[in-house]
Amino acid sequence: MKQRTWFERAFVLGTPVEALPELVERLRGTPARVEERVGALPADVLTRRLGEAWSIQEHVGHLGDLESLWFGRVEDLMTGKRELRAADLENTATWQADHNAAASADVLAALRDRRRDLVQRVESLPDAQHHVTARHPRLAQPMTVADLCFFVAEHDDHHLATITNTLHAIG
Repeated sequence: MKQRTWFERAFVLGTPVEALPELVERLRGTPARVEERVGALPADVLTRRLGEAWSIQEHVGHLGDLESLWFGRVEDLMTGKRELRAADLENTATWQADHNAAASADVLAALRDRRRDLVQRVESLPDAQHHVTARHPRLAQPMTVADLCFFVAEHDDHHLATITNTLHAIG
């Protein structure tokens, strides 16, 4: 089954605030799901690139790299910014990080630690802040913290699906 690229995805926002607890659980569970999927794979499989595409370990590293963006966007919402900070659409941090040179355990631990920080920040938000919105720069739509959590969870799942597709392609 052919997978769309992340930028081909369309999002209908307006996620109910009441869905926030379940979305936070999705976010909390991502590191464990990633670990379950890749934790036992040998380094040569984790770091193998198919053409110019990222390796499995680079996908995991990318998830960790983006945690500062997600955390920053929560802060943008909480400080009343009109527009959320933009992502680096070239993913410079991931390309420059050389995740394949790192131990897989370190890449997984970085994702787990950074995601814990994001989850703790979202859980600490007062209920009154859940309805605050700011415009997403690429999607040109207003987002609440629930929308942001949905977006992040979908991004996580996109990369998990890509990891699975890469494993199938490697054989």
